Amino acid sequence: MVVKKEIGTKIRIMRKSRGMTQADLAKAIDQSASSITMYETGRREPDFTTLEALADVFNVSLFEFIPVAETNKDYIDEFTYEKPRTPEARVLAKGVDRLPPEERQQLLEMARLMFKKYEGYFEEKEKNDETEL
Repeated sequence: MVVKKEIGTKIRIMRKSRGMTQADLAKAIDQSASSITMYETGRREPDFTTLEALADVFNVSLFEFIPVAETNKDYIDEFTYEKPRTPEARVLAKGVDRLPPEERQQLLEMARLMFKKYEGYFEEKEKNDETEL
């Protein structure tokens, strides 16, 4: 029951933060407003297909709906606040959760090193993109 309530709370927060009513969200994911009420109050748990639809509407990863143990919070924070935009990023996001914790940590450290290596390139590209606007 706790998991259902946590998922429901996350759905409600995301819905309200986007200025949506339960009816708006229900229409967006092709469900009834009463289903949204039941999800948000923890009386029903959304199935995987519904969670995928919600993730698409809110433009977030499925991880956003899953209650996370405090020990894994940093890992989840690093990777899940935005739905990956490119096919390559989606492959990485889907695969990373399947790795054992030690392998995840190694992947994270490698990514940080690569980002640091190209830090100047990213900053220059962002400046050029802003100039084009």
